[in-house]
This record gives sequence, C-alpha cells and structure tokens, in this order.
Amino acid sequence: MIRFLLLLLTLPAAAAPLDVPEAMRLAVERSPEAAAARARRDAAALEEPMLLSNLDPKALASYLYQDDRSPRQIPAFQGTRSRLERWETGFSQTTLLGTEARMVWRGERLVNPSAFRPVDPTVDSRLALELKQRLLRYFWGRPDVARRSRARAGTAAAEADFAYARSAAAAAAASAVVELGAALRVRAIREEAVADARLLLKRTEEKSRYGTAEASDRLQAEAALESAETELLLAQSGIERARHALASALREEGPAGSLEVSTEAASGLPSEASLPADEAAALAARPDVDAARRRRDALKWAERTARLDTLPDLTLDASYAFAGLDSTYRGAWSDMRGWRHPVAAVGFSVVVPLTFRQERLTRRQAALALSASEAELAAAENSARRAWRDSRESLALSRRRRLAAERLARIEAGKLKAGESDFRSGRATTDLLVRFQQDLRRAKAELVRAEADEALALIELARQAGTLGAS
Repeated sequence: MIRFLLLLLTLPAAAAPLDVPEAMRLAVERSPEAAAARARRDAAALEEPMLLSNLDPKALASYLYQDDRSPRQIPAFQGTRSRLERWETGFSQTTLLGTEARMVWRGERLVNPSAFRPVDPTVDSRLALELKQRLLRYFWGRPDVARRSRARAGTAAAEADFAYARSAAAAAAASAVVELGAALRVRAIREEAVADARLLLKRTEEKSRYGTAEASDRLQAEAALESAETELLLAQSGIERARHALASALREEGPAGSLEVSTEAASGLPSEASLPADEAAALAARPDVDAARRRRDALKWAERTARLDTLPDLTLDASYAFAGLDSTYRGAWSDMRGWRHPVAAVGFSVVVPLTFRQERLTRRQAALALSASEAELAAAENSARRAWRDSRESLALSRRRRLAAERLARIEAGKLKAGESDFRSGRATTDLLVRFQQDLRRAKAELVRAEADEALALIELARQAGTLGAS
C-alpha cells in the first residue's frame, strides 16, 4: 500500500485543459511579434525624454598652449617669441525656446618679451554670461513643440501597434482552442457513427446468410461503413491540424499531442456587450487604424518641423562680462572680483540661403511623406470598415446557422425516437433504426461545427473591434 502511494506521488500531474483566457494570456506572453512591438513601443517612448535631455546643463572645459616663434617684422613691438596659455571652464544650459546660455570663466596668460611691454607676462581673467537666441526658428512656430508632439504621436502609434500584435496573438490562440475542442467533439461523434455502421454491416451479413437481405442492402451497409470511416479519418486529421495551430499560437516546441482542451462548450469568450455599438466607435478603437492615424499626426508635426528648420537663421548674441588684468593669475582674479571693468556686447547675425533649393526639397519631401501617410490612413480605414461589416455579418450568419442546426438536431432526435417506437411495435427494421442514429449523429456534428463557427466569428469581431487581448 505504501509503495502504491509513493508511485502515485511520483507520477507527473496531468496538465489541466486549456481554456480560452489562459490560451490568450500564454499566446500574448510568448508571441515574438508582440515582444518586438513592445520593444519598438519602449524605444519610441524614449524619443521625447531624449529631446528634453538636450536641456540638461553641461560642464565646459578647455585648455590651449601656444608657442609662437615665427619671424616678426617689428620685434621691438611684437617681441621675438610669444607663448600663450588659454583656458576656459563653465556651464552651458539650453532652454525650450532655443536660448543657449553660458556662464564661463576664462583665463589667458601671454608671455611676450618686448621693450614696449612693461607688464610681461600679461594675465587676463574674465567671468562672462553669454546668450544666443535664434529668433525666427524658435519664436515663429516653436519647433521644440513640434518635435515633442511628433515624438508623442510616434509613441502612441507604437503603442497601437503593440495592441494590434497582442490582439492578433490572442485571436490565433483563442481560435485554435475553439477549433481543437470542436474537433475532439466531432471525433467522438464520428467514432459512434463508425460503431453504428459496423453494427449495420454485421446485421446485414447475418441476414444475407438466411436470404432475407438483398445484395444491394449489403453493399449499402459497406458504403455506409466506408463513409463513416472516412469521416472519422477527416475528424482525426482535423484534431491534428488544430493541435498544430494551437502549438504554433502558444510557441510550443514540444509535441503538439500534449496540448489538451476541454470538450465542453468554449468558455471565456469575448462578451458581445463589451463590443462597440456602432461602426464609428469600432473604427476609433481598432489598433491598426489608430496606429495609422497616429503616424499621420507624427508626420504632420514632422512637416511643420521641416518648414521651421528651413527658415532663415536670425540670431541675437549678447554677453556681459567682468574683466581683470595683472601680471599674475592671483592679481587678475582679484581685479576681476572688484567688478570695476564690465564688458557688454550685443549683436545680430543672419544666414539666408541664396537659392533655397535644399530648403524646398526638404519641405517637399516632408509634404510627400505626409500625403502618403494620409493615403495609408484612408486605406486602413476602408479595409477596417469592410472587415468590421463582414465580421458582423459572419456572426449573424453563424447564429442563424447554429439555430438551424439545433432545430435539425431536435428533428433527428424526434425521428429516432419515433423509429425506436416503430421498431418495438414491429413496424421498422434494424437497418432503418441504425440509419436514423447516423442521421442524428451527423446533425450533432453539424451543430458542433455551427457552435464553433459562432465562437470563431465572435472572436474575430472582438479582434476587429480592438478589444481582444487588450488587458
């Protein structure tokens, strides 16, 4: 007894049959397409922070040493040799308005022996605040706003692509579960039909020995058995194909035969009440249409950015500094800290292209990209509209077909019940009763197929509405 219990404990636990929600969850988690879309979404989400990171303050530092021994025309004034040491350190900050602000501390030490230079070496030290502002490009349209808006639209498009990849993976898994469950139920019905056909052939052969059955009756029984076995073979092949589809949707590398689903009616299907009520709402929620719309918006902002970036460059430059002068660094710094020698400067600069050829080509390229995106959006909306209408019609047709199959199954069940009553009273033969049983099983198989098609139509409609695999 103890050995038997230990054996039971060491046996592997049977895998629980997959249901639709669990299959969709596994498919979304394992889908490489969804993983790639997630990575693209995360990469797109970094664009706006990267734009804002350009506003982070930066530290500046530089050093230059120059030894000049070139011949001089008037060495009495210029000296026979000069040595220059120049360094600079400070901070730089850029704002959203394109203002480049710098606070810089500069030092310069010049050694230049000359009869007319009483202070040698000469040390110059300055503390300056410098501003550079591009006027046309930043105050006429705000390209920084356009760039950030383009980044946000690109992130939204990548998010919609990720949602579409999730819905496609979930739809494939849910459809495979429904198909496999229906195939298992159909196989059970076909196996019963084969058993009935063999019983009919056996009864017919027995009657043929006694001369109570014609040769055509025996051939008909053989044909019925052959037809039932063919239908069973097709049902078994359908199971294998459904297992392969489920293994592919779940990215299972092991044998597909280990996947099991329940043979009961599919549960966990999308609720029709959660679907959009009208076509406009469905198109608004559909991920691929939303992605095309967001890409169009991103290219709108890109076209605006291209137009602003190709404007003439009118720049304001201003600076305010305090200077100090002495023969040593310490003395120059002390002189600078007295704030007695201010230096103010202001100026403008402008750069205007002569032909505007490059600018026109850049703007034209951005306009053509926007035009192509608008055409792609129109095509996506048209395709989505047709797919939504076809899915609605498929769901309505599958429901009518399922109701018709239910009525046929009830009629066949009533026919079999009447045949059994006639058989008990001697007014019907065994052959007729077996045929009635086969008719009932064919009706049940048709009902299983109709129920599966209704579930598949509901899954497809949820995918078209963008609600499948959204969580």
